[in-house]
Amino acid sequence: MKIKGLVIATVFALSSVTAVFAADNESITDQTGWGNSAGTFQSGFRNFSGTGQVGIRNNSTTIQHGAFNESGTAQFGRRNDSLTVQQGLGNVSGTLQFGRGNNSQTYQSGVGNNSVTIQH
Repeated sequence: MKIKGLVIATVFALSSVTAVFAADNESITDQTGWGNSAGTFQSGFRNFSGTGQVGIRNNSTTIQHGAFNESGTAQFGRRNDSLTVQQGLGNVSGTLQFGRGNNSQTYQSGVGNNSVTIQH
């Protein structure tokens, strides 16, 4: 029982999930280590999501629906994954990945969206 409780507590400590339904909201997640997961869902207008991860095998997922939302993801390390999905108009996405074996995917649908990805 003690090991099971420790495993469950570790999973909750290493994962972050945020959901927002409104306007002018801000979500900032910062994780260090390995095997971290961060998930953000925002629906509305002028929302901001920022995710920073340092380490190995981290995962970031950001989903935004609405207009004029902004998303930024920065990952430093190895074998990190980033997924950004934006639906609506005037959305902006930026992804920075530094290290080896990183993967980034950005999907945008709508009008007037902008995206930049830098991998080094």
